[in-house]
Amino acid sequence: MKKIILEISEKKIPICIGEGLLQSFNPSKYVKNKDVLIITNTTVGKFYLNRTKKLFSKFKVNSLVLPDGEKYKNINTLNKIYDFLVKNHYDRSLTIVALGGGVIGDMTAFAADTYMRGVSLIHVPTTLLSQVDSSIGGKCGINHTLGKNLIGSFKHPELVLIDPKVLKSLPQREFLAGMAEVIKYGLIRNKIFFNFLNNNHRKIYKFDSECITKMITTCVQTKSQIVKEDELEGGIRALLNFGHTFGHAIEASKNYKGILHGEAVSVGMNIAAAISADQNFLTDEQYCEIEDMLLRLGLPTMIPKNVTPSNIMKHLGHDKKKLSGKNRFILLKNIGAAFITDKLENNYLKDLSKNFIS
Repeated sequence: MKKIILEISEKKIPICIGEGLLQSFNPSKYVKNKDVLIITNTTVGKFYLNRTKKLFSKFKVNSLVLPDGEKYKNINTLNKIYDFLVKNHYDRSLTIVALGGGVIGDMTAFAADTYMRGVSLIHVPTTLLSQVDSSIGGKCGINHTLGKNLIGSFKHPELVLIDPKVLKSLPQREFLAGMAEVIKYGLIRNKIFFNFLNNNHRKIYKFDSECITKMITTCVQTKSQIVKEDELEGGIRALLNFGHTFGHAIEASKNYKGILHGEAVSVGMNIAAAISADQNFLTDEQYCEIEDMLLRLGLPTMIPKNVTPSNIMKHLGHDKKKLSGKNRFILLKNIGAAFITDKLENNYLKDLSKNFIS
């Protein structure tokens, strides 16, 4: 087992990584009192709910199973969580366990932060995207019909328990979508890691255990360091949004249906890299290297056909990263070096997006 400690706000958060932890880990010292509620969805629950209940068998365990999908990451589903908490008379001594991917993790953490002004939280992420990104750093919330993650807060868990072995039950499409977030870390901060992914993409496809664990660990270390430097996204943490500005706009344009978050981020990263080249920060060769990497791992690089430039611009207007009325974009000045700009005009963005509609 590898343990990474995220030190933030006078709190030390253990992030434990290791195959088989979902069967062997003892979480007792991270549970506040006797009550434990596991929140999961219909897909993950079939595989891992009973196993997770056994992990917390020393406590009074209950579970809530929600529908699966980004389209359910909304106020209606959040209210189902609140209703369950109130009807079961849970108090502030409750520990909630988020068992699932990014949607479950975000909603559950937001509920844990806001129910009775805060109860304890443990993350057990079960998708690649949630293991390398969304379960770490405290950001949580729900979507609004006009934009992604517009309603939210920061809620740090007592523990993040990452078992790479659970990824073997993921559909290939879901696993590959998570690779977009993995590639992101190489592009914004770590060229050596980008090269590692390039050189080991066949092992990744074959789910080589050593390679996958190293990959997850590197991502967790990178995100933990960035979050430690900038917990509330006042500066450098915004770099983690590379590809997400266009990605979120694409997801919202499709009403969160038919495209996975990681797939939308992949398209967004390709567009951001193209802008970086068009603005003479990246060379054309570097842009092609990034696009080839995405394609090699089976990720999309083009905006879906039924999304128009007008759709994109509408939803860019509601992006949560806007400041003083201006969109902020993460661009690359090199592979492994990102920066923030608010100098891109809407007409330029609209015209450029036309080139990426498949």
